[in-house]
Amino acid sequence: MDQAEGLRSIFKRQQCIQQVRHYHKQIREAVAHGKIQQVSQLLNLLEAAQRQLEATYDKSSIWVH
Repeated sequence: MDQAEGLRSIFKRQQCIQQVRHYHKQIREAVAHGKIQQVSQLLNLLEAAQRQLEATYDKSSIWVH
């Protein structure tokens, strides 16, 4: 992996982290306002975002060694 790929990976990871945080915030707000159906949808989106984040760590393990 070259340096440019490493930087892209870092930026992608940061984007994923921000997305996970965003969904956490939205879920807290939906729960506080009793929007149960919205919570369910947001939890599904959060799960997908967390999988994307995990994937950035799986790929980075290739060039850490």
